Amino acid sequence: MKKEEVPAFIIACLSEPDNAAKQQQLKDWLLEDETHAALLADYSRLWKTAAALPEHDFDVATGWDNLQLATVARKQPMKTIFRRHWWKVAAVLLPLTILAGWWWIHEQQGKEVVTYIAQGNFKDSLRLPDGSVVFMKPGSILHYHKNFRDRAVELQSGEAFFDIVQNEQQRFVVNAANAAVEVLGTSFNVKTSTDYTDVAVWDGKVKLSAAAGKEGVILTPATMGKVDGYTGKVEKMEGAFEYRCGWANNDLSFNNQPLTTVLNTLSSFYHVRIDVADTTMLHENITARFKNITLEEALGVIREMLDLKADHISAAEYVLRKMK
Repeated sequence: MKKEEVPAFIIACLSEPDNAAKQQQLKDWLLEDETHAALLADYSRLWKTAAALPEHDFDVATGWDNLQLATVARKQPMKTIFRRHWWKVAAVLLPLTILAGWWWIHEQQGKEVVTYIAQGNFKDSLRLPDGSVVFMKPGSILHYHKNFRDRAVELQSGEAFFDIVQNEQQRFVVNAANAAVEVLGTSFNVKTSTDYTDVAVWDGKVKLSAAAGKEGVILTPATMGKVDGYTGKVEKMEGAFEYRCGWANNDLSFNNQPLTTVLNTLSSFYHVRIDVADTTMLHENITARFKNITLEEALGVIREMLDLKADHISAAEYVLRKMK
């Protein structure tokens, strides 16, 4: 007997229990394979179940409605569980959401760049977030990140004197158009332009290079370095240059400087014009320190040192002459 003929054969035997021939055929079939008994048992249960079905037709619409009602009824416990625990989930997620929002806003604000343009007629000052102080000549432009985590500023243009708070754990970096100054804590002057950037140190030690992280020169008090804006060449200059910081700290210190350098510095600091009657005097060198003193006091010192006299031509103009 073929496999597909077995169901019809079993049903025929079950439907005619009084047919002796068919019942004998069923007994013979059961003896052919030990699995036939289990197969017969399955068909017997189906046969009995079919016999118990109601005689009337099945109402499909009613059955579908009942199925939907049963489905909705089974979903109810899930809603109850959600309502019971939603506030616990919210209690955890809400603070995390607020914290993440605050952190994101704080980070975005920290990345904001602060731009400071020096005001005033003589000099302006700015205290940075780490406590360091910057003195700037009018019109100088400085940028830095609002959060100041990098302890870095950019001097876009002009001249500035930096008095940096000591921090052994993090260096302070001044980036200019063509140079970088790296320090831990010191004071120094930076002047930058398209052509060059020069740095004069008042105290401490600084590294000057063409860019942060690159090799450069180490500068100590009174020394000055310069970076060529076109070639990137870094050089340490000969001489004493502490006077370059005097405009910011009111301490004009000259160490064997020619008179022309001294007078030009005094003219710029006191905002006057100082000329000489005899230009040969400009090559004479002097060593002097003018700290928190008036112009008349400074000129008095120079007169005594070089045996000169100063004619006050106008409110903002002086002429130095040799004593006869």
